[in-house]
Amino acid sequence: MNLAKKLVSLFVAMAFAIGVAGCGNNNEAQIQAATDVVSGYLDAIQNGNLDGAEEYTTDSYIDPLGIDNMDSYMESLLDSLDMGDTFDQEANDFATNAVKAAITSYEINDTKMEEDTISVLVDIDGKDYENIDFTAMESELTTYTQNYANENLNRLMQIYNDQGEDAMMEAMMQDIGGYIFDRMETLFTGAEQKKYQMRFDLVQDENEWKIKAAEISEEAQS
Repeated sequence: MNLAKKLVSLFVAMAFAIGVAGCGNNNEAQIQAATDVVSGYLDAIQNGNLDGAEEYTTDSYIDPLGIDNMDSYMESLLDSLDMGDTFDQEANDFATNAVKAAITSYEINDTKMEEDTISVLVDIDGKDYENIDFTAMESELTTYTQNYANENLNRLMQIYNDQGEDAMMEAMMQDIGGYIFDRMETLFTGAEQKKYQMRFDLVQDENEWKIKAAEISEEAQS
């Protein structure tokens, strides 16, 4: 092989090596970007910031934990109840704290890139909300509400006669709402711990990695 052919072969080999290295570095950068998105999403949940968590997901994303619609559900519920600003604030504080407690800690376990999708596997330690026993709490809150109503019957009936049923209910919930939501928060934050794994699938959305889907892939052993 003459010198010219050797040089051409050398340059081809160098170009191929550079191209492979560049492709590998690009894949690593993309995987890191996708991993950062998953971390940002989970950090937002740990901060009780569901609006912030939505920034890391596509519009079609459905949260398998069932906490992504907490804000909209609570807003709809409070609008229908119309119990006043104090009650609304206490309810929203409860919802935020329940979301914060859902994921205690997490650790990125593995990542995989296949064509246009990156999958991120995460080990999670969180609260087992699905198996909370509400029986004792329901009994306690029923007794508390009945005792309150009996002790404040005359005042509540006066409000009812002067302003109507809605005003009476608002006055009652303003008085007891704080206690109710404090007890509910204690129930949620005191739930048993649960270890499990989640797999997040990410795709490019307007040149940014977004979480398209997620599933609880495996319950880890305690």
